[in-house]
Amino acid sequence: MKKPNIFVWFMGLMGKRLPVYLLAVFVSTVGFAGSMIANAWLVKNVMTAAQTKETEGLLLTVVINFAVIVLSMFVWRFGIVRYNIEAKRGIARVEKRVFEKVLRLPVSYYENKHSGDFMSKLVYDMEKAGDIYGSRFRRLADAVLSTIIYAIPMFVLNWQLTLCLVSLSAFSLVVNGLFMKPMKTYGGKLSSKNTGLTQKLTNILSGMETIKIFPAGHKALEEYDIANEECYKVQKKTNYISAGLESINSMCDLLSSLAFLAVGVLFVSNNLANMGELTAIYTIYGSFRRVVLEVGKYIPQMMSCVANAERIYDFLALEEESKGYVEETTTDNRLAFSDNILSVKDVSYGYTEEREVLKDFSLEVKKGEFVAVTGQSGCGKSTLVKLILGFYPPKKGTFVLEGRSYRNMSYKEVRERIAYVPQEPYLFETTIAENIAFGKHDSIREASMDKIIEAAKAANAHEFIMKLPEGYNTVLGERGNTLSGGEKQRIAIARAVYKNVPLLLLDEATSALDNESERLVNEAIERLCEDRTTIMIAHRTSTIERADRVVAMG
Repeated sequence: MKKPNIFVWFMGLMGKRLPVYLLAVFVSTVGFAGSMIANAWLVKNVMTAAQTKETEGLLLTVVINFAVIVLSMFVWRFGIVRYNIEAKRGIARVEKRVFEKVLRLPVSYYENKHSGDFMSKLVYDMEKAGDIYGSRFRRLADAVLSTIIYAIPMFVLNWQLTLCLVSLSAFSLVVNGLFMKPMKTYGGKLSSKNTGLTQKLTNILSGMETIKIFPAGHKALEEYDIANEECYKVQKKTNYISAGLESINSMCDLLSSLAFLAVGVLFVSNNLANMGELTAIYTIYGSFRRVVLEVGKYIPQMMSCVANAERIYDFLALEEESKGYVEETTTDNRLAFSDNILSVKDVSYGYTEEREVLKDFSLEVKKGEFVAVTGQSGCGKSTLVKLILGFYPPKKGTFVLEGRSYRNMSYKEVRERIAYVPQEPYLFETTIAENIAFGKHDSIREASMDKIIEAAKAANAHEFIMKLPEGYNTVLGERGNTLSGGEKQRIAIARAVYKNVPLLLLDEATSALDNESERLVNEAIERLCEDRTTIMIAHRTSTIERADRVVAMG
């Protein structure tokens, strides 16, 4: 699909608020330009009165011009305030859209991409692209509109003199236009280098313990230094281009001032303009010259931001996780394998075309059964878990859950019927109570505290929770790192208990625990398995012995 105009697309993300935003930019521009023009007219009338010595009506003219200036400044301030509100609202809207996209991407994206990649999208690219709303567009639009607004009274005062001055200013626009492509190119390069830098920094933060203990830490720091140096080089070149642009604009500004004096003297000497007109035009021309230079300055800067917006577009255009294994569900909702809660029939899957992890694999699990799945590393146990949870669609075969084919269910429906406890459970940086409640609710406000405590007791977690300083209101550290491995696992099991669904999926839940923690977790699992169907990826004998049936993969 052909890419749209990125600038137009990005502005369109504002939705219904775009007209309000554009109107606010227009109002602020007209207000400020109006005050400058009123000031120029005031100067013209005063200079003309001084030259002709005719002061009749001058006081009224001064009062009217002053009133227009004050009114214009109020209009300008109103437009600026409204613009700022709409710009921040627009940025928040895009940030929300990017974050929602993060949640809709398939698990394969996160397994194949470095976390620093989308962190760069969320932080760096979003910040730079957001500058289009925040300042770049307003400044550019202000400069373009002001150029037109200032030119009109200048032509009215003396079109010949104004035409000469506009021709001089047009030269600076042509020169500035040469910087558009380099600014966009280096804006894209800087974004790419920043992504690499973010990735290296994420590696360091994630592996801090390893870095402190093993020599690999020096390698990680060296890689970060290299990425930082590459980012610095691109930023340096970008700064050189910006500095060159500023220097040229300053030179054009100086030349324009000198040219105005020369042309002005020529016109007055030949009676082509009087001092009042010349003074008024000079008063406006200072602002006109400034905005013309700003047009040339802000277009390249805008193109740099557009490069970041293009990366946001590419990110939002990524293929999302489908609603189910097939987009179009069939009308065949007949029950199949009704004696089983889960049936896996002739499933094949491979992460690459060359190597299949699962080949024609079948599994039937009856209601209330505890099935232990064992096998050597790499035989496809974890892949089976991902397929059951709908993280990947199988290349071949079918899944049937509670008598319904996955082909007739959305992923949401599938996951609502399964409680999952991974080998390394993730706990959020919030209270223990809320971590448990997340099994079923988006917010602790919807949860029952009595049921949270009941779930914690079933998971052998209540006792250690009550010993914590704030009990269930204790806020955990990042990833729950203030708890031991066994404690985290029991919180995860409590979350699964609280979800209260018919199928429980455990992925080697006791593999990394010491004997005492394993005993407590196994007791919790036994309670959890009562009146539920359980599939557990296991390799420890103590866990396998508790199973009703063992399925060996390999």
